[in-house]
Amino acid sequence: MIRTVVSASSALARAGLAAVVRGDSRLALVGEISPHELARNLTLFDRDVVLEQRDGAGDASRVPSVALVDDPREAWMGEVTGGDDRGPRAVLSRDASPEEIVAAIVAVAAGLIAVQPRALAGAVGPGARHEPERLTSREIDVLGELARGASNKAIAARLGISEHTVKFHIASIFAKLAVSSRTEAVTHGVRLGLIML
Repeated sequence: MIRTVVSASSALARAGLAAVVRGDSRLALVGEISPHELARNLTLFDRDVVLEQRDGAGDASRVPSVALVDDPREAWMGEVTGGDDRGPRAVLSRDASPEEIVAAIVAVAAGLIAVQPRALAGAVGPGARHEPERLTSREIDVLGELARGASNKAIAARLGISEHTVKFHIASIFAKLAVSSRTEAVTHGVRLGLIML
């Protein structure tokens, strides 16, 4: 069971988030607390993840958490990609579905970072402001093979296409994601939610 603490300013919001946590058999609710008291009292809870509804940048718990915020893109670019070990490891909008919230909690408990794709709209990397062209489904397949470390020959064999076509897809991926290496392509693909590692 993933021990989860819920934090929100209003009792009603805490109750709603607690209901989401109680609604999944993989999660166990171990506490409900206001954001003001969270930082001071967090050590009282034996928890794996904090699910926090945040009203602003200043009320972050600064512990690994799932944050529900007004502007997930701003939180993602400013905090999660900022290189700090603390703070949100998943960023969702306040209108996230219960399924999205639970998936984010499970991901954070497993040591992963999670973000809704719409939070990344227009973001290729920290500080980037242009929106990349969409990759085709075949380009996403090729990007997935790049993530596995496959050679062009292996990608061609797995996907049933020629090596020339693989090279064409890789060049297109590089251009669309504005990258110059396989590693950068995979990193940006993960950030954009196109592939999972």
